[in-house]
Amino acid sequence: MKNLAKIGLMSLSFAATAGDYQVTENPPARGLVKDSFVVTYSANDFTDKIDEAKILFIPENFRTQPAFLLRCRPYYTNFSVQFLETEKNLQDSDGTLTNEAASFAKHGYIYNADHDLTISVGDQDESMEILVGGQNKHLTQLFKTDLPKPAGLLGMSFYFTFNYKEMPSFRNAKNNSDTRDAYRLLKNAVQNQQPFILQLDGRNAPDRRFTLDSKRLNQAVPPEVIEFCLTGRELID
Repeated sequence: MKNLAKIGLMSLSFAATAGDYQVTENPPARGLVKDSFVVTYSANDFTDKIDEAKILFIPENFRTQPAFLLRCRPYYTNFSVQFLETEKNLQDSDGTLTNEAASFAKHGYIYNADHDLTISVGDQDESMEILVGGQNKHLTQLFKTDLPKPAGLLGMSFYFTFNYKEMPSFRNAKNNSDTRDAYRLLKNAVQNQQPFILQLDGRNAPDRRFTLDSKRLNQAVPPEVIEFCLTGRELID
């Protein structure tokens, strides 16, 4: 069931102004949203032009399943994956955590390291390195959960930023080869309704396999939002 409504007050963090809308794939009768795409977007009521959008997938069980987010703006889209990991699983043999962004440790980001990542769609795949961060101040800020926050559990995330041709020339925004590969595969997955599979090497922790259900995304998300976020865009040269 989809629920489309002009936003008044929202449980998710999103500015509520005229022209803002929310789509919830599986709105709960009570309690927290789970196992659902939640879409928020702002559109001009006169032209129907979308100004910004978020496509968030909230899993049934965030303890074992990932959350996905597409945060879409006129010039770019951020695609991110969030999941949970036990801190001790990430430690090196000397019991320390690699942190290539130590300056952010005061904000709770106590882990940051390169991981090998393979993205697969159908018979196509690309391998690359991706920075994965872990922080201990909250498990996620994307949605409300019923999870306790036990000591030693980290909220993990990694992301891509797709910079589009609409990007102003005065902004120094580029796309590297890994970003281009990720964008091409994600766009193909969504257009062809194929699973978008991410296989993350855990380094010291167990390996992970994350799957974004592109067919379900197409069924749950308004087509104009998908076009604005991804399929109707081109990367900047």
